[in-house]
Amino acid sequence: MAETGTVKTNRFKLFMNENGDQLVPYIILVLMILVTYISMPYANLLSLDWLGIKTDQSLSLILAATGQSFVMLIQGVDLSVGGMISLSNCICARYMEQFLGGGPGGIVVLILLMGMLGFACGTVNGFFVTRFKIQPFVATLATWSIFKGLAILILPTDGGNPPNAFINFALGRPFGIPMSLIFVFILLGFWYYFKNTHFGMAIYAVGSNERSAYYNGINVDRVKMLVFSMSGMFAALAGVFRTAQVASGSPTAGNEFILISFCAAVLGGINIAGGRGGILGTVIGSFIMRMLQDVLQFVGLSTYWTALFQGVLLITAVTVTSVNIIVNRRRRMEVRA
Repeated sequence: MAETGTVKTNRFKLFMNENGDQLVPYIILVLMILVTYISMPYANLLSLDWLGIKTDQSLSLILAATGQSFVMLIQGVDLSVGGMISLSNCICARYMEQFLGGGPGGIVVLILLMGMLGFACGTVNGFFVTRFKIQPFVATLATWSIFKGLAILILPTDGGNPPNAFINFALGRPFGIPMSLIFVFILLGFWYYFKNTHFGMAIYAVGSNERSAYYNGINVDRVKMLVFSMSGMFAALAGVFRTAQVASGSPTAGNEFILISFCAAVLGGINIAGGRGGILGTVIGSFIMRMLQDVLQFVGLSTYWTALFQGVLLITAVTVTSVNIIVNRRRRMEVRA
């Protein structure tokens, strides 16, 4: 019996290694795909068409959760992503058709302007956090309300008329490849380059130990400022794609993204204590959050259960992360002893 207990303990420690918690989203995703396959054995899962449908559904969340992940890596949180998504969604839905005639050039310019607007609004968050030392939760809660108010002024009710050229581009299939899937690969390519840059490594350093990062010559306030700016930019781009996805705008479009962007990041392995995780996991976590409703329908449960299971997934991911931190801390203490 003692030997069995030792084997189980060793297996547990093997799973809870330095990156053990990073396996959780992949395990959950595989289980969801298996459930979907069992429920729909004749469905052509993992085909290009199926991937296209899922990435079309998930890309707005992926972009919002990517920005949220950057903020979480420095031990912060950005509640304003909801307001920023609503604002960019309303601007695009109302003005894209009129902007330079709604042609390809005008659409590209407006998308760039939305990214710049998001970057500027995120910089405002960073300014309050770094200059006035306001807690990120409080600062971004206030700006979320401001951005949402601006969205209501621009588009008081759901509506708008985004041009078909924009919708066809965002949801298109060039050479049979879903455009949203191309965007995901571009995002991952950007991440694998970015994380090895000086700024990318500085983000991890600040998130791991802010004081140590400061003493090693890193401008902590500058890093925080730029991280919030990037979060705002990604949230604005999420709102842009959401416009194509639903072909309209809404002043409440971003409300749902506040919680699920955080859930997707945590589920994807972003450490709530900062300094660990990556965007690939966040992409997987976003797919899981979007697939959850489908899986519930396949097993015969009402979609009203979605929020409950989202909470279960979130607490599971947080628990695994916390246990992993405790196990690794004890292991390092044993080595030192």
